[in-house]
Amino acid sequence: QGHSRQRKVISISLLSSFVILILLVLATLVTPMLAVEKIKITGLSKVPEKSVMAAVKTNLGKPLALVNQQEIADQLSKFKLIESISIISELPHTLHIAVAERQPIAIVDVNGASVLYDAAAVNLGAATYNDKYPRVLISDDPRNSKAFGLAIDVLLALPVDLLDRVAVIDAKTKDDVRLQLRGYSAQMIIWGDSSQSTLKSKVLAALIANQKQTDRVTYDVSSPSAPV
Repeated sequence: QGHSRQRKVISISLLSSFVILILLVLATLVTPMLAVEKIKITGLSKVPEKSVMAAVKTNLGKPLALVNQQEIADQLSKFKLIESISIISELPHTLHIAVAERQPIAIVDVNGASVLYDAAAVNLGAATYNDKYPRVLISDDPRNSKAFGLAIDVLLALPVDLLDRVAVIDAKTKDDVRLQLRGYSAQMIIWGDSSQSTLKSKVLAALIANQKQTDRVTYDVSSPSAPV
């Protein structure tokens, strides 16, 4: 009889805990207990925060548990400078939207105008005189250009400290990609095709380390095992 009473007490305790848990879950979903009262946006530098806030303000008052990241991504899809977002629930009432903006990597001349593009060939607007990104020499639309893709692959493979020094990259043919560095000496890099990019990058860094930026030289790493 004692064991029966103990089992009954345990069963009632478990049932009570379960009911309390269900009530708490329902409370967070149908009451303002954990509703969004504040939206915090971070990661913006090019897109106006006021515009982003206006696009996501419909999430105010929504329970944090029901906030959907894909829905917010759809709300912000009109901002082409936004590459991705992630959401963080900061209890009890703050929705934190962390934004990653697209970053320019190259300049392309389009219909006589200099335009910034990211690695995914997304147009990021007009380039200014102060923008020191490599200029990709192509004649077609970057979105459908194999040459643009080749140029970006090479730029991404370059040593980080060299990327800012690239003035021009010519990738009109897949087997003969060439780069020109900034400076009056106009140093050239013959990259060749897109193969062995990691090795080419290491060999190029070693060659450049042995030359002054004022030396009028051409670095040929098209055959990285026999660089010139």
